[in-house]
Amino acid sequence: MEPILQVTRINKTFVKKKILGKSNEVKAVNEVSFDLNTGEVLVIAGESGSGKSTIARIILGSVKADSGSIRYKGKEVMGDKNMLHTIRKKCQMIHQDPYDSINPRMRVRDIVVEPLEIHRIGDANLRNQRVAEAIRDTKMDPDDVMTKYPHMLSGGQRQRIVLARALSVNPEIIIADEPVSMLDVSIRAEMLGLMQQLQQTRGISFIYITHDLATARYFGQRIIILYRGAIVEAGPIDRVLHSPAHPYTKALISAISDPDPANRLRDRPVLEWNPDE
Repeated sequence: MEPILQVTRINKTFVKKKILGKSNEVKAVNEVSFDLNTGEVLVIAGESGSGKSTIARIILGSVKADSGSIRYKGKEVMGDKNMLHTIRKKCQMIHQDPYDSINPRMRVRDIVVEPLEIHRIGDANLRNQRVAEAIRDTKMDPDDVMTKYPHMLSGGQRQRIVLARALSVNPEIIIADEPVSMLDVSIRAEMLGLMQQLQQTRGISFIYITHDLATARYFGQRIIILYRGAIVEAGPIDRVLHSPAHPYTKALISAISDPDPANRLRDRPVLEWNPDE
């Protein structure tokens, strides 16, 4: 079966200007290629600045790649306005910060219905049905939250509203960019479990962007490890995390917190690796 999304050799360089007119080129994405299968959870992992979010923006067309190819269901997206409109409807994004990603002046109903209005989907009745359905699918009561403003909700509830907004257009792909990093530890598992359930019941493909390999292991099926914009390791998540081949992957794994209090004083190995060698 053909992948739902094919990313092939995409590159992006940013030019950062410095004082006195000097500039510096930063290779944010370097020859990155991967496929996403229908109903799959693909993890893109790496530290801050590794290029994870830039890849997401390139897929959705908010950042233009210098070169490469993005294909959705076998059709090229880059350079095609119609396909770009299609992928922006069928591929929705959940951002890291639920406090900044929704308008504090809008009620929940207006937040969730907004994508339907942007893409001109359905009449008023259909939109109301979609909104209620999306909110219920995030394990909240539409009658309870529909008329509330974001400040009346907890951080976890706000992120569920962000997810409901994405679900309202019946997406085939959701890009989740660090969706639980700003949530309390106690509710992170609930949010991940909810996304896992939606992946199974709705058949949604997820691109899960994170620096946290503990949550990646819980949610993901395949993983690619990014370092300085390039893929240094990729494969099934169990194989990569249990038998890492690259020193950078080993370094990320060694940084995972140990939940056992008895190991709090255990010495952790320090990896000696010079990435510039």
